[in-house]
Amino acid sequence: MHDQNTAEAGGTDPIYTASTRPDNAVWIIPVVIVILDQITKWSIHATMSLYQSVSIAGDWVRLTYIHNPGGAFGVRWGHNGIYFVAASLVIAWIAWHLWRHGSERRLSIIALAMVLGGAVGNMIDRVILGEVIDFIDVEFPDMRIPAFDIGFLHHAGVEMDRWPTFNVADSAVTVGIIILLVTLWRDPLIGHRTQPPPTIRPNEPDVSRD
Repeated sequence: MHDQNTAEAGGTDPIYTASTRPDNAVWIIPVVIVILDQITKWSIHATMSLYQSVSIAGDWVRLTYIHNPGGAFGVRWGHNGIYFVAASLVIAWIAWHLWRHGSERRLSIIALAMVLGGAVGNMIDRVILGEVIDFIDVEFPDMRIPAFDIGFLHHAGVEMDRWPTFNVADSAVTVGIIILLVTLWRDPLIGHRTQPPPTIRPNEPDVSRD
């Protein structure tokens, strides 16, 4: 009865009430990603020798323990300090965005939370080791990445007969970016209606019942 009276008094539907406080639930995603990423990395570090490779599903899936001093696909960004600056800026911006908009149940929010978790996971490696632990090694059609120099980006070129070895953090970032690209066209509210119901003002007849 109280909720009905509130609605009839011109109150808004709580589903659509804008929250000025961040939704703490959104932070569960990056926390879980960081924990899973670090557990898997240090399990590999503790049980395998550097460059050791173990077959999981023939040559299709292997665990290959390596240290990656560069970025994705071995791209070097010049001095290692550039990684810290770039990653710190990304982490800071995403954290700020989630703090401001984390209560919005949108796919883009989930995607950004995944990217944040992956970025933090790899940042921890760089702070502790100076490079990133990679270990997931999968088969992929042969391909060639030519050498290039674009500003401070340098790549020596590589012939690949397998996908570059990666980790849980990389997977989270990749999936998060893919979801973000999808949301450029459509970013639906998850589990919510797209339009709020009309409100009934005091002393105004409800014509929808006629």
